[in-house]
Amino acid sequence: MNTLTLPASAAPVRATPAPALPAHAPFRIAAGAVLTLRHGRDMRIEVMEGRLWVTATGDPRDHFVGPGDRHALGRARNVVMENVSHCAALVRLVPDV
Repeated sequence: MNTLTLPASAAPVRATPAPALPAHAPFRIAAGAVLTLRHGRDMRIEVMEGRLWVTATGDPRDHFVGPGDRHALGRARNVVMENVSHCAALVRLVPDV
């Protein structure tokens, strides 16, 4: 874990907020990168490019999700996704309705 310690006299610094993505906007996961999703309950992963390895709490199986595939997370709270392809993956998270 990275920790930054500031002297007591340091004034608070305002960070420039990152621009918000539109709801359910696709995003990229770099090749070999791992992303942890908390509160994935009732969400669905849609992969447009690349291939993900997905594992979730409460699911004894691991899943591989490729282009055009969808994977419902069900009641999973914590989900780990790893991009196992050689290029960036294009992914979208949407409610599983």
